Amino acid sequence: MLDITDVELEEPIIVNVIEPIVIIGSGHAGYQLAAALRNQSKDVSITLFTADDGAIYSKPSLSNALALGKDGQSLVRETALSWEQRLNVRVYPHTHVKFIDRVNKKIETSIGEYPYGRLVLATGASPIIIPIQGDTSDVYSVNDLGDYRLFREKLAGKQHVTIMGDGLIGCEFANDLAAHGIKVTVVGLGQSAMGRLIPEELGYALQDALSQIGVEWKLQNSIQSIKCVNERYQVQLQDGQLLETDLILSAVGLRPNISLAQTAGLNTARGICTSLDHRTSDTSIFALGDCAEVEGQWMPYISPINQAIPALADNLLGKAQITQLQDSPVIVKTPILPLSLLPAVGDGKWHVEQHDGEWSAGFYDASGKLTGFALLGRQLQQTRSQWLAKLNSNQTSTV
Repeated sequence: MLDITDVELEEPIIVNVIEPIVIIGSGHAGYQLAAALRNQSKDVSITLFTADDGAIYSKPSLSNALALGKDGQSLVRETALSWEQRLNVRVYPHTHVKFIDRVNKKIETSIGEYPYGRLVLATGASPIIIPIQGDTSDVYSVNDLGDYRLFREKLAGKQHVTIMGDGLIGCEFANDLAAHGIKVTVVGLGQSAMGRLIPEELGYALQDALSQIGVEWKLQNSIQSIKCVNERYQVQLQDGQLLETDLILSAVGLRPNISLAQTAGLNTARGICTSLDHRTSDTSIFALGDCAEVEGQWMPYISPINQAIPALADNLLGKAQITQLQDSPVIVKTPILPLSLLPAVGDGKWHVEQHDGEWSAGFYDASGKLTGFALLGRQLQQTRSQWLAKLNSNQTSTV
């Protein structure tokens, strides 16, 4: 009989096994992350669940699709099936994720349970719903391709659209619709257009430019009730004004989709709370995009997502990284008067200058440090890099 003590045992072979990765959400964040992961690893198991058909398209293009000459179908860059086959990533379209079982590391979906090693929540954000009296079933929001397809269907033959919301998306849609001969009325709570992001001088200038192509403004106001009359809508505003319209588009803002995370017991605030490595309060679960709040900041823009993806992909593949977020201006699609801005952070005040009918504004904190800016006008767009350099240099001003 062989005595095991006489056998020289070999050192165990340690294999670095990458855990299967599951992504919930097929927007820009979910798909681009999956592509980055596959680019780094040909073998890692990647599975993506989405409640819609999973078609790949540019979400920012929804608010200027008329200018691009595209309808809902032509906005599609690639189908989910084609993308799945090309990247060897499993996609489950039209599938709702109901619950995250953190103890057993699996998700419960509308088609059954599915295990995960590491889970990424890229669930995005949903339009805020404003309570309004009357016939509200035909108030539309455009937040994804399905929404836009329905909106374009309803837009056929219409001559007047009322937009609820005077912010970035409302102004982009107003420009796109008015430039194509559709009368537009914008109803919003602000004193001036995009008042949460830019100073009122720039807001008034943007309003004037949009007014010249047929946009009417009903600001410091809101819609109280909607009544359908002869296939049109009679809209009563909070101040008693009445207007008639063919279609109503709500663009009052977005709210991060955090209910799945909340039910799972993850830390949430406005969004799903993460650190700079995009890890949530559960070390196996990450969050990315419009649903996430990174180090206390919610940044619902494309650039922060693109900046986060390389570090998050590394983390998911076992290479610890944190995101080095760089300031990046938001380009607002108002071609009648181009606008770019870096949202202001914290307390401070605007310093506004006019340049031959164009406007620049810097936002300075109490110490005189530049923390944000807005540039309104075609020529001033060429100065973005200079403003970024000034902001990144921590240069102060005496204004």
